[in-house]
Parts: sequence; structure tokens; C-alpha cells
Amino acid sequence: MIREHHFQQARCGHRRPCSTRSQVVRLEELAARLMRLQRQWDQPGRDSELDAVLASSRDAWHDIQNALAHGTLSLPLEVRENLLILSVYAHSKIETCASHRDGQALSSLLALTRTLAGSLKEWRAAA
Repeated sequence: MIREHHFQQARCGHRRPCSTRSQVVRLEELAARLMRLQRQWDQPGRDSELDAVLASSRDAWHDIQNALAHGTLSLPLEVRENLLILSVYAHSKIETCASHRDGQALSSLLALTRTLAGSLKEWRAAA
């Protein structure tokens, strides 16, 4: 009952379904953008690039929630539940990055994004 409730909540207000493969690619691209931004933190235009990458990150996590809600990610239930929890955690990290605008907050979001992309890739290879 609780599990279904969380997936139903994820359905509200989200966009198109996505595949596991497309999410791996998208998360890897986001991780690369976050890493580039972190390395060039003192460069001009940082704030606009930060806003852009955070918007892309929000979109990616919303799409993951949408895919979970619609059952389009071919993952075991336990993995989907954990991914839903991670998506909520990721949104909090994104908001922290938006409000604090420091490299440390960005490091945390980068680590989460890279780890999830790698984990999803490994799961796909093992499946």
C-alpha cells in the first residue's frame, strides 16, 4: 500500500516516460556538465551556467519520477523504490545548490548524479 502511494505521488505533474538507457546517458551528460562547472567555478558566467545545469538536473529527476510512475523503467521494485527516494533527495540537493551557490553543494549533487548513472549502467549490463 505504501509503495503504491509513493508511485502514485510521483505521477502528479510530471512529463514523458523514459528508458533506463536514456536516463543513464542523460545523467552522464549532467555529471559532465556539473564537473565542468565545478572546475571552472571562478570563471565569468558561472551563475547562468549553474542555473542552466540545475534546471536540466531538475528536468532529469522529474523525468525519472515520471518513468517510475508509469512503469517505463525496467527495474525491480526495490530498485524503483530506492530510485524514488533518491529522486526526492536529489531535489533537495538541487535546491541547496540553487540557494547556497558554492562548490561544496555542487560536489554533493555531482557525486549523486555520477553514482546513479554508474549504478544504472551496471544494472543494465547485469540484466
